Amino acid sequence: MTSGPVPRLVLWDIDGTLVSNNDSDEGLFVAALESVLGPRPEVVHPYRHGKTDLQQVTEYVLGNGGSADDVPEGMQALVVASRAHFSEPGERIALPGVARVLAELAAAGHVNALLTGNGRERAELKLRSAGLEASQFDLDRSFFGGHTPSRPALATSAAAWAAEHDLVPVLVGDTVADADAAAAAGITFVGVATGVYSVDQLEEAQHALVLSDLADAEDVLLDLLAGECRSSDQD
Repeated sequence: MTSGPVPRLVLWDIDGTLVSNNDSDEGLFVAALESVLGPRPEVVHPYRHGKTDLQQVTEYVLGNGGSADDVPEGMQALVVASRAHFSEPGERIALPGVARVLAELAAAGHVNALLTGNGRERAELKLRSAGLEASQFDLDRSFFGGHTPSRPALATSAAAWAAEHDLVPVLVGDTVADADAAAAAGITFVGVATGVYSVDQLEEAQHALVLSDLADAEDVLLDLLAGECRSSDQD
């Protein structure tokens, strides 16, 4: 009896990969900061792209006069601000080709999950705002950035979990930080240049494939995953 293709755990970043980036996130972090420390005449803004929620809240708090003890309250304030902000649909937009790619990968037997810098609730809020359902992803096999300040650590946890469950992970993201995290964890990386990094910039990182966007990309992704299957089966 011939076995079918080995399913892959396809780990999706959210911002800039599945849904559009939006400057409003910066305002949410500022709102969280000021909820904890009070209004600031001037706010020091850390670079945000590719970082986890916990890493960003920590950097906002410490960079604006707070202490590590203020970070948990800042995380709670971020979720509260996000609930209000994402209460109406349409604040984010699903990027071209996303719905079709997710459907085709699922139909081929692969598992769509998340590896995102967002905490779980913020991830679900953003997906819903963009017209995507959290049910399209296996959240029990997903990895969220609400509890770790390190994206490489998040990816390493995903790789270890996947190995324990006989799944091979593939990470799809839009930043060099995603590529670096995948490399640190030994995960295949697929770059999508729909965020703040160009195709050329993503191609400078370690990658298996770089796409300009996900429109009409389901065939090339399926071919990549099939090739990964053949390579893995031959090892």
